[in-house]
Parts: sequence; structure tokens; C-alpha cells
Amino acid sequence: MTTLLRWYLRLMAGLTLISGMGQLTLPARLGTASAWGVAPGWQREIAFWDLAMYIVIAGTLRTNDAVSGRVVATALVVLQLLVATNHAAAAIGGHGLLNAIMAAVNSACVVLGILALRPRATGQDLASRAA
Repeated sequence: MTTLLRWYLRLMAGLTLISGMGQLTLPARLGTASAWGVAPGWQREIAFWDLAMYIVIAGTLRTNDAVSGRVVATALVVLQLLVATNHAAAAIGGHGLLNAIMAAVNSACVVLGILALRPRATGQDLASRAA
């Protein structure tokens, strides 16, 4: 696994853990800053999802398997793109400050993930990949 891919997965593990802990411990504060409002049950489910994703990312980092790292990073890029779009729509429609901030954070994670997944980042050029 490349250094850049490991760095990206570590970043995503940290952000996922922060998100989950925030949803568990500060549901009212996060909900009032969001266009979606407070929904403790849904916020708990998001926290549970975040915890599960943290375990997957941490396990992938522990194995240091390049293929697994790329699969998990690809899934995270897709997830971050979908979440960024959802937050952006909420920020535009509902004027939620937290949604605008998270749309930017998730979008930045998409860009970083794409950079971490580039063929050049794996130390391979296109000619060696074709061989």
C-alpha cells in the first residue's frame, strides 16, 4: 500500500471516528446546526455506521494489503461523493451551516481519495500496468 493511500485511510479513519462520536455525544448541537434537525434515532444509526466503517478502515490499515486498501478507499470516495452531494443539497435548500461545512469537507475527501488512488500513486505507469 502506498504512503499516500495509507495517509488517506488514516485521515478517513479519524474523521469517521470524530463523526460517530459527535453523533453519539452531541446529537442536539449537531442537529440544530443542520438543515435536517435533531433526530436522535437516525443520528445514532449514523454513529453506528461510522463505528463499523472505522473498524473496516482500521483493519485494512493493519493488514497493509494494497488491494484491500484500494477497494476500501474506492468505497470511501464513492460514499464521500454521495454524502457531499446530500449535504450540498441540504445546505442550498435548508441553509444549514453544518451541511455547508460538511459538503466542503466531504468534497475535499473525494479529491484526496482520487489522488491517493491514481495509478501514479501506486508506483505504476500505464505501460507497466498493460504488461
